[in-house]
Amino acid sequence: MTKRTKRHWLELTLGITLALAMGMTGDCDMPADPDMMPDDPMDNPDDGNPPALNIVKTDIDVHVGARVAAGDGIIAYGTGGFSGVDYIEVGDTAGRGVPNGANFLAKSFAVCGKKIIFIENFLLTVFDTTDQSSSAIAMTDVRLTTVPAGLDGGGHIQCDGNFVATRNDANIVTDGKQVKVVDVSNAVPNVVSFDVNPAAAPEQVAVDASNPHVAAVANDIIYVYDINDPTAAPQQFDLSGNDGINNDTQIQFKNGIIFYKDNSTFGNAKLLDTSDGSIVTLDENPSAQTLGLNGGTYAYFLDRDNGDSFGTVNRSGVGDVPNAASTIAGDDRVTDGTDNNGFVGWAQTVAITPDGDMVFMAGSESIGQQEWLMLSNGGSFNVLPDPDDATADGLKASDVSTSANTVGFKQGVNETTKLGYIDLE
Repeated sequence: MTKRTKRHWLELTLGITLALAMGMTGDCDMPADPDMMPDDPMDNPDDGNPPALNIVKTDIDVHVGARVAAGDGIIAYGTGGFSGVDYIEVGDTAGRGVPNGANFLAKSFAVCGKKIIFIENFLLTVFDTTDQSSSAIAMTDVRLTTVPAGLDGGGHIQCDGNFVATRNDANIVTDGKQVKVVDVSNAVPNVVSFDVNPAAAPEQVAVDASNPHVAAVANDIIYVYDINDPTAAPQQFDLSGNDGINNDTQIQFKNGIIFYKDNSTFGNAKLLDTSDGSIVTLDENPSAQTLGLNGGTYAYFLDRDNGDSFGTVNRSGVGDVPNAASTIAGDDRVTDGTDNNGFVGWAQTVAITPDGDMVFMAGSESIGQQEWLMLSNGGSFNVLPDPDDATADGLKASDVSTSANTVGFKQGVNETTKLGYIDLE
């Protein structure tokens, strides 16, 4: 099935799901064209609601300011404002528990498949959910320089595939190397150090498992290292003469493309192709903070003028790499007759499935009046239904994260937040 066909199928099934959730009745025929029938992971739809829309609200407490991160059938989440973590597998109704979980940072961790990388005192521990084993990485090998205080800013450890990108204190690690990747594909984590340090301490990193390469940002220069050749000198892309890089926004790195926000007065979203150094400035700019990139699809939030923001949310745009033009959310109200509940396609956080077909959006941290769980399939935006309330306009949510088979998010009202998820299998 092509990306366009999958998106068409998603649009069809999502429309049916929303109709059912709102109590509408009537016959609904499946498409007769066999090319429009679903294939994995959306086989065997049940009453028009495929597994991709199996939305679950749990009663599991998640701290309003903590991280939620989805992996391979698992979701890690923070239980405290500063420290405290736990995780579930899809189908669980309570956290499974993590050894030393009370001491790991609640705002900063990463999930690689079925492994979770936790942080305590600037040190990493790799927790394998398949056997509950933990592997602490020695301070002499990996010692983080800093850990950002916020959820969405640049500088957190980053995971893609089996690789975890880190920024290290050259005065503490034995080899003095600032950029390192931890390979968690085996039982014992392997630390890959890159011989050539950036000219200054890196401000943020990102990793692209498809290449595989890691990018580090220092003083408006992006250094791109080859994970398979760590002794080689990195590519360097000096953006200091092209409005630099805003390090309050985490860069995204997929399939050789780096999606970043520049450091101009209002900040523009741009795509850097590391194969030739070419830069595409998106047609609709300036942009707000959060960026998303996966599977050849990018998503971001606009901040061109007062018309792009309302309450706590911003108008979104979704496009395909390397196109500068994107589909921009309109002014369709979530609730007919009032602007108070916000607009469809307006949000604060974004997460894209690895195939690029599903773009999920939500609010950030405390769940306000305009913060809903939404989905774009490349051509339209939809508010996803509340599985427990067919009369609601949709499901209120924040801090969405997705893998190929699992979506995690906070759901609730204001600072009372519980864990929610979608099983995509």
